[in-house]
Amino acid sequence: MGEPVIKFRNYQPKTELDQLGAETVEKAAVPDVEEALQAGSSDVAHTDPTQEPLLNLAPKKVNWDLKRDIEPQMKKLRAATDRAIIELIRERVTKEGGETDLSTAVSQAAQEAAKDEL
Repeated sequence: MGEPVIKFRNYQPKTELDQLGAETVEKAAVPDVEEALQAGSSDVAHTDPTQEPLLNLAPKKVNWDLKRDIEPQMKKLRAATDRAIIELIRERVTKEGGETDLSTAVSQAAQEAAKDEL
């Protein structure tokens, strides 16, 4: 038997034309990053942190749609809670018979709460 014959099915061996540069691909022009930054190009530097590609890779939490849907109701609830707290402070001020000024009563209540925490 003779020498085995090599068949190149997926590989193209280099030819004389490749060595001469007949099929040479030109190098791609790479833009200078420093010049683009100095020019203030928004294509290179992202100014908005929410538009960073790496920040958008993380998936949203599972309950993001539930939070979105319940937000209007929570807004009303927060307002009602604030009004109830103010009413309780007013009642405490009138019950103690002290000052009628609400701002001083609130500041005193905050100071008392801070003392209780210590």
